[in-house]
Amino acid sequence: MSPQFSICICNYNMADTLEKSLSSIIDQIDDRFEIIVVDDGSNDGSLEILEQLDERHSFFHLIPLSRDRGRKLGLTRNISIENACGEYVMLHLDCDDIIGPFLKDFAEVFLKIRAQKGSEFLLSGQHVNMAGRDFLLSKGPYRNLYRGEDRDLWSRLAGEESYLPFEHVDFIRRIPKTGYAKYRKAVFDTFDHMCNDFRTGVGCMEYLKLEFQKWGIWSWKLRVFRLAMVIPARIRSFFQSPLKNIEGKKSFEDFAQYRNRMKGTYSQLMERFGGNGDMGFLREEARQIFDVDKT
Repeated sequence: MSPQFSICICNYNMADTLEKSLSSIIDQIDDRFEIIVVDDGSNDGSLEILEQLDERHSFFHLIPLSRDRGRKLGLTRNISIENACGEYVMLHLDCDDIIGPFLKDFAEVFLKIRAQKGSEFLLSGQHVNMAGRDFLLSKGPYRNLYRGEDRDLWSRLAGEESYLPFEHVDFIRRIPKTGYAKYRKAVFDTFDHMCNDFRTGVGCMEYLKLEFQKWGIWSWKLRVFRLAMVIPARIRSFFQSPLKNIEGKKSFEDFAQYRNRMKGTYSQLMERFGGNGDMGFLREEARQIFDVDKT
């Protein structure tokens, strides 16, 4: 019997946290789920860990790739979706995260909203996304970006009113990195995000305006760090190919406004689509995660 849900995961050189992270998923799923892991040519021992999990679990499927520096995370995500057998896919679960025991509940919430809304969409929660497999392959796929591939897809889906931001308690926590690796990742990820934003045609003044809107939730160290990255990222973007704006893709600022307008808790989203926001179908501990209005 084919699985109903496919959890699509991408890995590259995360051997230090890989088994701990994947175990937090394996320990909570049932036979409606499969796990697809695409390894993007790791050379740190990740493949050996994944091969053992593949042998141990019938629902676990490893897709090993040879390393290709031209293939960014966006294309790797597409490969994971293409190899999924489930009708629905869960995305953006990372191999350095511990996943709380609420994935089955998240899937049930998604199905309830989908049944009430009556049309396809991507549900974007806190560090976990979910959508129909065929829907993503037809409306996407991801573009070949290292970072920001998710936001780029969201912006395109928002242009068709099929991106739905979902507010709930975050049940996913990052496994802490230490020392050099921690700061290296922060710098490279932030820099790449900013470069991609500028490659879409965002100007410096527009970017700074949106940065200042977030200052109230950032520490002064993070403010200084991000401001220091803006000009180098802008200069670097001149030497990279532009990211052609796709028809239906919202501008940087329009997407931010759309997200603020459309986001909602479970009860808010259900009521928006004419349904009942009651969460009695969930376990008590899950209601504490998804019933934000009462938490």
